[in-house]
Amino acid sequence: MKTRIKIVATFACAAGMAGASAARAQPASFDKGVDASILEATRAIEELNAASKTRVKEKRPANQPVAKAAARPVVRMTGPCNLNGNTQFFQIPYIGFCGAVHGSFTGFLGKDFATEDIAFTTQRLPAYRYGWSGLGLSAAVPMLYYYKNPLVRNETSGAYTGTYSMVNFLAFRNTDYGTISVFVNAGLFARTEKNYQGETRITLNQINGHYWRGAFDQAWVQFGGLRVGLQPSLFSFSRTGYTFMPGYASYLTTPAISYTHRIENLNILPSLFPRLGASISVSAEDPTMRRYPEGVLSRYPTGMGGYPDFVGQLRVGAPAFVVHASGAMHEIRDVSANTYNSFMPKNATWGWAAQLAGEYRWKWSGLVGPIGGEMYGKAMLAASATQGALSYLGIPYMSIDYVSSSTGTIQRSTGQSIMGSYEHLWTPVFKTSITGAAFQAYMGSAPEFLGFGNVAFGFNTQVRGQRVVGNAEYWAGEGWAFGLEGGWTWSQANGQYLGGRGLPVAVNFPNVLTYMRKAF
Repeated sequence: MKTRIKIVATFACAAGMAGASAARAQPASFDKGVDASILEATRAIEELNAASKTRVKEKRPANQPVAKAAARPVVRMTGPCNLNGNTQFFQIPYIGFCGAVHGSFTGFLGKDFATEDIAFTTQRLPAYRYGWSGLGLSAAVPMLYYYKNPLVRNETSGAYTGTYSMVNFLAFRNTDYGTISVFVNAGLFARTEKNYQGETRITLNQINGHYWRGAFDQAWVQFGGLRVGLQPSLFSFSRTGYTFMPGYASYLTTPAISYTHRIENLNILPSLFPRLGASISVSAEDPTMRRYPEGVLSRYPTGMGGYPDFVGQLRVGAPAFVVHASGAMHEIRDVSANTYNSFMPKNATWGWAAQLAGEYRWKWSGLVGPIGGEMYGKAMLAASATQGALSYLGIPYMSIDYVSSSTGTIQRSTGQSIMGSYEHLWTPVFKTSITGAAFQAYMGSAPEFLGFGNVAFGFNTQVRGQRVVGNAEYWAGEGWAFGLEGGWTWSQANGQYLGGRGLPVAVNFPNVLTYMRKAF
């Protein structure tokens, strides 16, 4: 994402926001091969925790009442680090932990066909306002403009190539009171990229300007249900859908403290929903990862400060399906109005976000009979809504969390996003998938006067976007996979100023990508 800051007039400041091209064909933030091994590690931890709880109950005194529970599969350590016959774990000398290492190497080659982009400029118009020196001009009234940027054609004039290679390490030690587990997932994300002058360079993934943070996806320690460290946000349901290139999905790993309580068997309609379980989770997460300001109309204080984001999650599921509901509270602490006029207050409020999602898996022969053969399918759908916390929508940087008036009044932006994805397994070695996503966001400011007898200025801008991605992947054996994808992206901005509608600006472009992956 590119942000450009410039001075427009003596008392007016402006900044630029990235447009639709910020969401051009980028590999998913996490490789699917590694994703599978992380899910396997997570299941192992859950099994070990369940076994630990069983042993604690068995060791209670005979006179202590024990609640009856439904029978669960017994987890057996048939060797020092042999979990139910799974020999992937090895014993780590001296510390009593078992460990496992997985990973993958992914190389990709792609081409974007975007020739123009939507760009945004934000500005505070000079206006007479009272300050510490009395009445005078200051950068005050917020304003936002949008336009087509043709320079993006220089960035997409050729193909790009890169790699996203990941290694994850899981270590655990089983105790009578729970499993102590350590998980680290790190890697290298590098790709070629062109600037506005058409010059090619190699870029490495960064988060908040740090390469080391861009190299780590997860790094946490867990005891029982308590997890501390860099971990997936509890708000997230799906990373990107089932395709390699992302849809609009809120997936983020963040420094956090979380706790999950699992209910192994709800025993609700067992004949219809066998092995139905649930989990309830809460977390306190790093708020800086969820901030969408642009520096002029909205500006958070530097550093973490204030309150963390508070996130809650409820999941109910059985082997064939899962239903997910999550919500988040995000503190807004504005300093933009005070930056341009220190007489103005630093106001604060709260934003929120909510998500409802689900996934269902099936075997086609169970639905359509023998014609379904050995084909399998799975589908997911996720819908999110927010006010003042746009990052939770998983959308490109085309909207901001809020707009601060000249007096520091905070007007929160609103938005919604939806994403659906389907994967069809034709044979044990070939699958196809499709992902569709859409979003809309609204940001604006109440009308304000520039001075005495002037017209009141304000704006309301709507930004919309849609994306469709199709995928075909072949597994060649020995951990090798080869894939091909094609996508199409459409985005539009439409504003209203001084009671009249501005002209809508829209862009659309296709993109293609091929990749190969070697898992180990």
